[in-house]
Amino acid sequence: MTAFEQLQQKLHEIFQLDKRELDFGIYRIMNLKADEIAHFIDKDLLSQVKTELAGYAAQENKDIQAELNQALKTAKNLGVDPETSHKVVELRKKLATAGSATSAEIEIYSHLYNFFKRYYCEGDFISQRRYKDGVYALPYEGEEVKLYWANADQYYIKSGENFTNYTFKVGPHTIRF
Repeated sequence: MTAFEQLQQKLHEIFQLDKRELDFGIYRIMNLKADEIAHFIDKDLLSQVKTELAGYAAQENKDIQAELNQALKTAKNLGVDPETSHKVVELRKKLATAGSATSAEIEIYSHLYNFFKRYYCEGDFISQRRYKDGVYALPYEGEEVKLYWANADQYYIKSGENFTNYTFKVGPHTIRF
């Protein structure tokens, strides 16, 4: 599975696009926008990232080419053969490998996937430990007592309840499904 496919799968899970049968509360709102969200994740996201990265790659190539031209000029001014100059050789290699934005694209998708994986688990946005099991990294500023909790930097929004039994009353009858 590619990094982009992993990100797509995690976004589908976060937006709960597979739970269209739930038709109450926040699920009703999510269901109204589910087609738009799915279209963005499956179609528009990839093209938008590629468009942005194309501009990034072109600018990076332009910057490396300008630096290479400057290095060639400097080598000629110093009376050194430009083709044997370490800086020129290094910049030519860099220019040859910088042509595509594929590695940057994969890295972006991986970072986004890891971010969402770290904070979203089984329907809840929680802070998961990223170091060792059972150990938290606590910010310490020299206080004698430091009160700290694992999700101190987050707001609480409960989204993990998937109700399986629905009960309501219609007149004298109680309906369960």
